[in-house]
Amino acid sequence: MRDVLYRALWLAIFGPFALLSLAASVSAQMPSALVTPDWLAANISNPDVRLIDLGKRAEEFEAAHLPNAQFVDWRTDLADPGNRAHFGVLQPAAFEALMSRLGIEPDTTVVLYDSHSNRVAARMFWTLRNYGHRDIRILDGGSPAWEAAGGELTTDIVSVTPTDYRIDTADQPYRADKMDVQAALGREGFEIIDARAPQFYTGESGGSQFGSDVPNTKIGRVPGAQNFFWADHVNEDGTYKSVEELRAHYESLGITPDEAVITYCHIGLQASTPWFVLSQLLGYPNVRLYDGSMAEWANADDTELVVDENN
Repeated sequence: MRDVLYRALWLAIFGPFALLSLAASVSAQMPSALVTPDWLAANISNPDVRLIDLGKRAEEFEAAHLPNAQFVDWRTDLADPGNRAHFGVLQPAAFEALMSRLGIEPDTTVVLYDSHSNRVAARMFWTLRNYGHRDIRILDGGSPAWEAAGGELTTDIVSVTPTDYRIDTADQPYRADKMDVQAALGREGFEIIDARAPQFYTGESGGSQFGSDVPNTKIGRVPGAQNFFWADHVNEDGTYKSVEELRAHYESLGITPDEAVITYCHIGLQASTPWFVLSQLLGYPNVRLYDGSMAEWANADDTELVVDENN
């Protein structure tokens, strides 16, 4: 970490050209959607960067967080209040209000992290990209990686000037709804990924809607879906597995870049990880996330689920 702090001081002295050089170096080593603790240490005070902490509760954030980080409560800030049972995507006006509160402009570099293998960070990444924000990064390994590299935590609460964020379009090109999934069933050139743990995929276990202990009315999986558990996309330390390893696994499932892919899980949170991996790390051009996921599909009257015969 001494070297990291030295580089940060050097960058502060020599200015923007040094930052550009460092960014180019990082992008040559890893996908640009990911950043390392070294990169973050060098850019953490950059006024054009907004650092967002996700996955915690407010009291946990107040007790310790990365310097200059702002808190987003995924349970309330990332869910459509009118569709909380399905953890639906934020509506355009609510998304603009959140970005404005965080002091984000359309050209701001937004860096996201959490402490749980970045599955919540991936959901916010998807939300941002879904509404057209371009410069988004995830801290690979999240806050544990920062601490492992010697990074300090703080209790200081950063103050930012609110903005007037506006989206250019509400098309939401990376979102799939129930009808999109139904239209993809059995069609050549379409793949569906179930990101839940295997016992939910097979039908051994059920699930419930967001924030509820009431079980779904049906169990099992979307017909034709293949299972790639979200946690199997990351290493034990929470960093993403290598591009080569991830690509090989998807190819072993017969899922290739020329196909359209839809990911789902319980509420569209875990499914954000395969969406992020496929679209941002592996470069698959047509990947969407079904945010209604099983909270909607398993409780709808016009949907079918498949259960393994031994369950």
